[in-house]
Amino acid sequence: MVLRTVPLAALVGRDDLGLTVLVGEDDLDRPVCWAHVSELVDPVPYLLGQELLLTAGVTYPEDVDAYVAGLVGRGVSALGFGVTPVHNAVPRELVDACRAHGLPLVAVPPGTPFMAVSQAVGAALAEAQNAELRLLADSQRAMTRAAVRPAPVEGTLAALVDALGCWALLLDADNGVLARAGEAPGPTTDLVRLADRVREGSGPRSAGTTLDGDQLVLNPVERVGRRPSVLVLGRPRSFSVADRAVVAVALALLALLRPDPDPTARLAARLVFGGDPAPLLEGLLGGTSFQVVAGADGEGYERLADVLGTPLVDVADDGFRAVVVSGTAIDPDLVVGVSAPAPPAELPAAHREAAALLRRARATGRTALAVEGSGVTGLVDPAQARRFACGLLAPLADHRSPSAVELVETARAWLAQHGNWDRSAAALGVHRNSVRHRMGHVERALGLDLTSAQDRTDLWCAISWLPPEWPATTAG
Repeated sequence: MVLRTVPLAALVGRDDLGLTVLVGEDDLDRPVCWAHVSELVDPVPYLLGQELLLTAGVTYPEDVDAYVAGLVGRGVSALGFGVTPVHNAVPRELVDACRAHGLPLVAVPPGTPFMAVSQAVGAALAEAQNAELRLLADSQRAMTRAAVRPAPVEGTLAALVDALGCWALLLDADNGVLARAGEAPGPTTDLVRLADRVREGSGPRSAGTTLDGDQLVLNPVERVGRRPSVLVLGRPRSFSVADRAVVAVALALLALLRPDPDPTARLAARLVFGGDPAPLLEGLLGGTSFQVVAGADGEGYERLADVLGTPLVDVADDGFRAVVVSGTAIDPDLVVGVSAPAPPAELPAAHREAAALLRRARATGRTALAVEGSGVTGLVDPAQARRFACGLLAPLADHRSPSAVELVETARAWLAQHGNWDRSAAALGVHRNSVRHRMGHVERALGLDLTSAQDRTDLWCAISWLPPEWPATTAG
């Protein structure tokens, strides 16, 4: 079991204790796990190591040299000698023995009870634990935030380096450099050999070494069905248990992140919307019928590719569009428009349909699907439906402020929210008074009474049947 420790300096630096360093000024980084009081001539059998041993010399040993040698052999970090009431000063032979064996020695003044020293150690340990928890929480938050932003691998490494004060090198399966942060060296022969060793076996494993004065730790980044990449970290001081907990979070995130997407796949996503993409689509997605998904929130290529299950995602500043195999399950809570199934040659038209459906999705807060032959749409001839829609909404077509599209989208959101002004405003991202103002325009321009269920139904059907090109298109 690894015990939490604090450096001896954390105790001798406290003015309220008044400890005086007699031996070991250069060894104040010695780790102390606890303060233990013992007046035994030979306390060694009852010690575990890394203690600050406190004694007042009640049973002062006859062989002081052997006493100190035993403490050093047990791994005691330091000896604290209490002055008075037994001894008026720290015995000279004890000072000499501690200096000879390299054991730090501190004098505890008469006004400082041993209990105060023990409490100080406990308080320092508690603060160290709190600092570790803060480090873990802060670094986890920073790395998670970086993982969902552009360049997630590089960002995660940068957050890790900032948290631990180290450098980082991520090697791919063939020991090429995937990413680096801080003043990371290149993959030397020794590093490559050690990285290959870390990849062997299974389960949690790591390796450590030194390089140019830095302490190094190597960990595999596991991915199912793939040869692991390896994360190499280095810094002058060793990595603590708390540091390794932070590294574990980084490893988990890196295992979920993909490297930068294949440029040809992203280029293909753009080419799909022109020319003949059939062979490309069939090769990439394994189908002959496809649907276009349009969304307004460009969450980043990696996340969208994972959520939609396709590499054909085109992310832009104003949203995204993607091509999926027909029948792909889409989370109904995603605010996206999904076209009807289409062959490759008709994907540009499917994209326009998905973009139009996205407007409905934004009004309702849920996925809008183009489903042929269902509901009222399945009972009305498409050409008649378009004529009805364009005819009813024609008075809005030339409206400039607000625009025709703004008025229609406001009406769509207002109807989808059952006439609730606040929810409609939230769906549109505008003030509720703007919704009232626009709906007044719609009602007056179209000559409708929107307290009437019939007029509301007519308006909803007209908006649903509008062709994607409206208002550029005509009723015919």
